[in-house]
Amino acid sequence: MPDVAAGASGRDRLAVVASGVGGLSVLYATQPILDALARDLGATESAAAWTIAGSTLGVALSAPIAGAISDRLGRRAVIVWALVGVLATTLLCALVPTLWALVAVRILQGMLVPFVFSTSIAMIPEAWPGSLSVRLGALQVAGTAMGGFLGRLVSGLAAPLGWRWSFVAVALVVALALAAVVAWLPRDRGFSPSPSFGAGVRGFGSHLRDGRILATCLVGAALLALQVGSFTYGSLALVAPPHGLAEWQVSLVFVVFLLAIVVTPRVGGVIARVGLVPTFLAAVVIGVVGLAIAAFGAQGATWAIVVGLALTCVAVFAGQSCATGFVARHVVVARSSAVGLYLTAYYLGGAVAAVALGPVFLGFGWLGCVLALAVVLALSAPVAALAWRGTPASSGSRIVDPGP
Repeated sequence: MPDVAAGASGRDRLAVVASGVGGLSVLYATQPILDALARDLGATESAAAWTIAGSTLGVALSAPIAGAISDRLGRRAVIVWALVGVLATTLLCALVPTLWALVAVRILQGMLVPFVFSTSIAMIPEAWPGSLSVRLGALQVAGTAMGGFLGRLVSGLAAPLGWRWSFVAVALVVALALAAVVAWLPRDRGFSPSPSFGAGVRGFGSHLRDGRILATCLVGAALLALQVGSFTYGSLALVAPPHGLAEWQVSLVFVVFLLAIVVTPRVGGVIARVGLVPTFLAAVVIGVVGLAIAAFGAQGATWAIVVGLALTCVAVFAGQSCATGFVARHVVVARSSAVGLYLTAYYLGGAVAAVALGPVFLGFGWLGCVLALAVVLALSAPVAALAWRGTPASSGSRIVDPGP
């Protein structure tokens, strides 16, 4: 057996990145093709947005139990079989006859995703202990960001062939990631199975009575609402007049998600210098400024939507680093169930935004969505300030990645 203390091999690192890519590439893959889905399946654009709400709702449903199942069954096996399921459901999405059948498959697909990224989060400190786990954890964050970007990119680039081919293109990304994981992810090391499934989910009751955790869950919900709402309806705004972009052109906008690779590893250092709450408040300001710039897109300024989305992306990833860092440090007992509770709230926020902003977009356009998201983001600031007051700056240095 290799000496893990000596470092991780190149194959180890690629496998960790691949797990992030494979798990997250499917989650928001329909964002650049919502207009095509609505047109071809005879639905409204707000109904097509259910393909985003469905996948995020699926994540919210399974996030609390994914870690507990891998605690019982093992890390590598759960990651591999979950990726097999993600690949199968992606191909199934290309074959469904109706929009609501597609939504149903997307819910199932979303339920599989936490079994990939939550299990990877648990596996890294076991297989690569010590300071090495921090570096591998950063690579896993990069993999999830890359997966979110690639899924959107290839989906949009394949759109001229038809939206069904978009799912085929995403399936190719998942297949390559699965092949890398099967070939290179090491067998479980440092893993001790839990005595029962119930042992992995104990502690939920205490977390539900912890006001600071519940407040942090609201903050997480607001952050993913910002991300899902801005990129989903920003995509629809860009394909509509006066912008009139093609789906493949919209997919190129998602390159801003690569900012996560640059921003996230640096946020911990900022928190250490200025503190958790000031860092989060700065993230909120960046997000509100981004939304203000994006509002000019309602007048036909395509560049304003792109720049605004880039700034909201920075705000979301910086805010997430603050929120998940607080959860990881604040909770001493049953930390995995606390993270599961947070992830449930986080993804529920995305699902609600995808659905609730549909009528707003139809009635008030892109400007209405921007204003609604600005209010939600602004309200998260006092919630976080109250929940995290008195938290030492070092509390933000431990990050639990919930996926982009």
